[in-house]
Amino acid sequence: MEGEKDRIRARIKEQRRALGQQERKNIAESIKREILCMKEFRECRLFFTYISHDMEIPTMGIMRAAFDSGKIVAAPKVVGEGKMEFYALESIDFLSPGAFGILEPQGKRVLTPKTGQTFLLLPGLAFTRRGDRLGYGGGYYDRYLEAHQGIFLAAPAYPFSVIDYLPVQVYDIRAHALVLPGEVIYTK
Repeated sequence: MEGEKDRIRARIKEQRRALGQQERKNIAESIKREILCMKEFRECRLFFTYISHDMEIPTMGIMRAAFDSGKIVAAPKVVGEGKMEFYALESIDFLSPGAFGILEPQGKRVLTPKTGQTFLLLPGLAFTRRGDRLGYGGGYYDRYLEAHQGIFLAAPAYPFSVIDYLPVQVYDIRAHALVLPGEVIYTK
């Protein structure tokens, strides 16, 4: 199973690298518009987001919109082996390089998601239309979300990263919605 996951990860990463800068920008803007129009985003009080790096769907513009609309914004910080927590962000300026070279919050206030009030952007490399997700292999989000249920999970995705099949295990967390350019796919 791990060999198959690694092959899918490598293929999707290669497809990301092949995107032109303008194409990547257009996809990101379209996905941002879709997220900002989602009822779940508009009505949430707490906005938990990954901090994009490498070729991930950019999150900074979405974070700015969340701040502008008065939402409480939080981002993950690695706090131990295989463990992360979401920390409150006062602004985008309060980020610094952390684990794996990914920007993390500098603050010290851990936020606990609230059922029915939290919208979380779920990173991933590949997804199925039913919400199965292939992450980067560390299991951070699966462990975090197993311990914090009742959060709405939206996964921004490149069109080519939505595939027919992923090898999944019982503990793998599914997205509630996939957000693609021009389309939101609800999985439940």
